[in-house]
Amino acid sequence: MPGVEASIDISAPPEAIWKLMCDPHTYPELADPTERMIDVPDGEFGVGYTYKEYGGIKPFTSESTWTVSEYEAMTRQRHLGDDGQMRFDLQIQLVPIETGTRLTQTLALEPRWYMAPVSAVLWPLMMRKRAQTAMDKTVANVKRMVEGKGKPSAS
Repeated sequence: MPGVEASIDISAPPEAIWKLMCDPHTYPELADPTERMIDVPDGEFGVGYTYKEYGGIKPFTSESTWTVSEYEAMTRQRHLGDDGQMRFDLQIQLVPIETGTRLTQTLALEPRWYMAPVSAVLWPLMMRKRAQTAMDKTVANVKRMVEGKGKPSAS
């Protein structure tokens, strides 16, 4: 399963980051691949919470449905997504450090059987680099938003 990971140290307690990560309304601002939210329920964020968004790694953008499958307050979240062509496994981890909190995000992708040959060619040629760039921008956006240092980086 192809994937990417990014970590960043943020000068803030886990609570400030956690609040942002539990608010899907902020995802278009913080998650580089998310262009817009389609459906964000009013219910409590946690295991079983399902939301829909539009976005992706260009040129592959689409509507996707995500469900929070693991939720350990102030520590860890896992979101499972599906856009019909690819399944996504996003893990978010917060670890307290001396200077604040280390945020690590890991994304694993699993193409549907009919997309596997295309993924086998495109992943090493261009998509791995684009996915890593998007993940790096996402964690940098979280840092900027939490530390209050300006607008998120452009896609």
